[in-house]
Amino acid sequence: MKLHMTYVTVDSVSEGVGSSQILPLLCRLSKRGIKIHLISFEKVTTKPDVEQILSSYGIDWSRLEFGRKGALAGVQRLFRLTRAIRQTDLIHARSDIPTLAAIFSRKAPVLWDIRSLWASQRGFIEKNYLKKLIFHGAGPIERICCSHSNGLSSLTNAVAEVLEAKYNNVPKIRAVVPTAVDLEKFKLNSELPQIVRGLYSGTYNNYYDLEKSLEYISAIRELQDLEVHWARPSESRIEKLNAGESHIFEATYSLMPQIISEYSFGISICRQDAGPSLKAAMPTKIAEFLASGRPVVVSKGIGDMDSFLNEFKAGVVIDTENDSLLGKAQELLELLNDPETPKQCRALAEKYFDIDSGVSTYIKTYDQILNH
Repeated sequence: MKLHMTYVTVDSVSEGVGSSQILPLLCRLSKRGIKIHLISFEKVTTKPDVEQILSSYGIDWSRLEFGRKGALAGVQRLFRLTRAIRQTDLIHARSDIPTLAAIFSRKAPVLWDIRSLWASQRGFIEKNYLKKLIFHGAGPIERICCSHSNGLSSLTNAVAEVLEAKYNNVPKIRAVVPTAVDLEKFKLNSELPQIVRGLYSGTYNNYYDLEKSLEYISAIRELQDLEVHWARPSESRIEKLNAGESHIFEATYSLMPQIISEYSFGISICRQDAGPSLKAAMPTKIAEFLASGRPVVVSKGIGDMDSFLNEFKAGVVIDTENDSLLGKAQELLELLNDPETPKQCRALAEKYFDIDSGVSTYIKTYDQILNH
């Protein structure tokens, strides 16, 4: 497919989701013949390997400094982003603010890549009362994205229903691309550790129910000796989870495929009072555990995970309000004792989280937008 596309994000490609999601996606799109101009905001010094990767794939990169935090700085970033967008065939905008900038630029049709229901999620996570008010008042941004984007992509099937309940003009061209994982990097390891070991992976914030996570870990420990560790990224703002972890170590994304295979299961229990944004959530860590053949423990209502895990018996879904945690602990131990569990986890990842399938879906969506 011959296409000049601009990919716009406020996320740094040198850390977090930038290195785990954005870089692998852009490299694969480039291999499929798409000429890419990347615009991103960087918070840290760029690692040489990031520049080398982008250059080797012929990706033109406009690196913008993230700058200060705060509402005023956020508005300034919006206009800096708008000015940075050049004439192009299509703009793939990751989340609401980049989509708003793409719409304001009037340079090309826009794909609104809904990574979450941004205003709802940030309003819930934010602890500062003033900032909460700002995010709760950000509804008009979502409305503009809905009415002026040419297509949308989301992590889950439920997002379209949420938007249609709120707005009249929701784009008709839609795609669902769940959190993607590189199945070549995160390989199946069918051998579970002899000692039961749980892992918290990556960044945790107010969106996660760490109190309930601690209760669940305590329930497992009533039945089974258990080690629980946290692989903490350097960018994490907190030093401890206080969620039952006995050991904390710093880990880069490049080490996660090896690290995950050394554990028995992963934990991603979110707060069930997070509102509509929970339906749009799909934490990357979940897909990485499953791809490695490791079951996950999640809370009810995270994206499409309830149906995914039920289909493949690849984890435990907890209704944090009603379920017996002791019973759910037993359910996990039964999965860990089943030699078929790693294969089931991998099969789920191959069906729903393969990054190459995601790339194909995006390309099909680009074509629909351009030929609409």
